[in-house]
Amino acid sequence: MDFSKYKFVVSSGCSYGRLADYVFNIFNYLIEGQRLKEEYGQVDWLSIEGNKIVSINLSMGSQGSDWQSDSLIYVVDGLLKLGVKPENIYCLVEWSQWHRFAIHPPHHYGLDFNKFEFKGFDFGPMCRFEFYEIQRGVTLTHGDVREDLLFFYNYFKLFRSKDWSNWGKIEDRIYMIPVHTSHEAYSKLGPDYEFFHNDISRIENEFPLESKIKTYFDNILRTQYYLEKNKLKYNFLFMQSTLSDWSVSKNGVMTHPLFNGGLQKYVVSGGKAILNPNYKPVNNPESDIEKIMPEIKFKMDQINFDNFWMYETERFRRGGIDEWVMDNMTELGYVEISPNKLDYNFAIDEVLPNYGHHPNLISYIMLWNKVAFNCNFVKVKPEFENFIWEKYMEDYNHDGITKHNITLSKKEWDRITKFNKPS
Repeated sequence: MDFSKYKFVVSSGCSYGRLADYVFNIFNYLIEGQRLKEEYGQVDWLSIEGNKIVSINLSMGSQGSDWQSDSLIYVVDGLLKLGVKPENIYCLVEWSQWHRFAIHPPHHYGLDFNKFEFKGFDFGPMCRFEFYEIQRGVTLTHGDVREDLLFFYNYFKLFRSKDWSNWGKIEDRIYMIPVHTSHEAYSKLGPDYEFFHNDISRIENEFPLESKIKTYFDNILRTQYYLEKNKLKYNFLFMQSTLSDWSVSKNGVMTHPLFNGGLQKYVVSGGKAILNPNYKPVNNPESDIEKIMPEIKFKMDQINFDNFWMYETERFRRGGIDEWVMDNMTELGYVEISPNKLDYNFAIDEVLPNYGHHPNLISYIMLWNKVAFNCNFVKVKPEFENFIWEKYMEDYNHDGITKHNITLSKKEWDRITKFNKPS
């Protein structure tokens, strides 16, 4: 088969790995997407070199760097073996949290892997192959396009569990993050699986923090080395600040406010949202991981940060998606109106702009050109950035609940959170 007519965007990440999804399909995800598309008045909101892009998004909720590295390399290696030229491939990795440690069930547990009910990736949200043709302004999955997509679907042996989407599988290797799956997911399969989850969770928790961080760095580096060896353009980014804000507690344990400190900007007290008085982020070079954990410095020195996007301000150092959203998307940066939320019945903790709460999809539109700066065949048009940002702010300033169903109004956010800004 001849794939020379395509350019490929291959991306991987966790549930934050939605950049390609939203950029290629923004109007499909918006509740009032068709109306907003008509109001925008142009078919193409992207500048695309050529007209045929295949986006292969391998992101999987709750997965960590093992999955992100292995899945990306596996697919890119397959594309190269199919004859796709390196200059026609762009790669993007959103590196998830370092403590998400993937485990393949050891053979001595004697588990029947068929019970995990793995299925192939499909054309639904997350972990999918998608096709975008700029002249039509739509995602196409029929005709010759579908034939090619079905070829990829069968060629790449990528799977996720039918009922528990954060169990991944590449050919015969399984990727499980025990602490990110409910115990019920295992116990419902039988006592052997319940015992396995208890035992493997204990092992995961006992695995030294320093060793998990080294594994995290190793995954970043081997992905970098593979891509650069094959002369592929790529960009990396973090879900949130990972390489800074470290310290050592009195008992000698390395601590980080996001991972074992549990520090958030907002907390709920007495049915109201209040600012956490202990949340005082500051850009402090002395908190860099290589200063706190010097044995990792030689790994840091090998990372090509020229291809990394990180968010830097007086408050944030080496930041990622979360830090940018907190600074740039107002209080409503983590509120998304989905089809199951059209009753607008949001609990307080669903609207707070805190770490890990999943940004509004407009964030990804505003981030693409910043993050994917090495992708020379897909850019978001500046006029579309301006258009969609104006609609987001019209929702924010609306006197009712929402105007465009992109996010809630500040007035509604105030009502839900009962937040009173300190004088």
